[in-house]
Amino acid sequence: MNGPRSDSNTRTDVAWLALVVASLAGWVVLTIAIVNKVAIPYDTSWLALATSWSAWNDAWNVLSTIGNYPMIPLGLGLVAWLWWTKRRREAILVLAILAAATVASEALKAITARPRPSGPVPGIPGVVYSYPSGHALEDVMILGMYSVRLWRSSKPQWLKVGFALLSAILCVLIGIARVALNVHYPSDILAGFLGGLLFLGWYAYGTRAGSWASQPGTSLSGLHLTRRAPA
Repeated sequence: MNGPRSDSNTRTDVAWLALVVASLAGWVVLTIAIVNKVAIPYDTSWLALATSWSAWNDAWNVLSTIGNYPMIPLGLGLVAWLWWTKRRREAILVLAILAAATVASEALKAITARPRPSGPVPGIPGVVYSYPSGHALEDVMILGMYSVRLWRSSKPQWLKVGFALLSAILCVLIGIARVALNVHYPSDILAGFLGGLLFLGWYAYGTRAGSWASQPGTSLSGLHLTRRAPA
């Protein structure tokens, strides 16, 4: 049985839940603005500024690649590791969040149908529309999940803080890279960050101490599966 929770833990849980609500609200408001073609302040000027940094395109391409291809293996790798270490309820939750994030991102792209500033990317399916940024969403969500799991471990504090800071810096740099490469508006990146924080908050709150996903288990029910001895 779990012992009584401290006030600090309770405040942390409330903070994660508040992050989910605030991120969802921001996502909805921004999406409504995009659907109704409302001009987003500084969107055009920041895009022009970022694309003027063309001398750094090699670095932007490297960052863009880092923010894309490794994320699926990292996400599925976390699911596999949790399952292997008998944290199977958490593995199920993470898999559900990854699936929900993919569906939500693709649905919003279809609903908003916002063309990329550079136009469609030829030869690559699924990248016709720009809102929201899948890179930004996946990076914040997946690197954030790793940060939360590491933070709750017994690893040294310097490692926890260092990993969280590096993850945050990397997410910001990848977001800048996507705008500098002229494939996203800044508001696409903001939407991706909001979506990533929404799903990260869901993960953190859903795995809080005492929650269903925080308990070890081999089935979806609250009961552990046991093997009966032969009669």
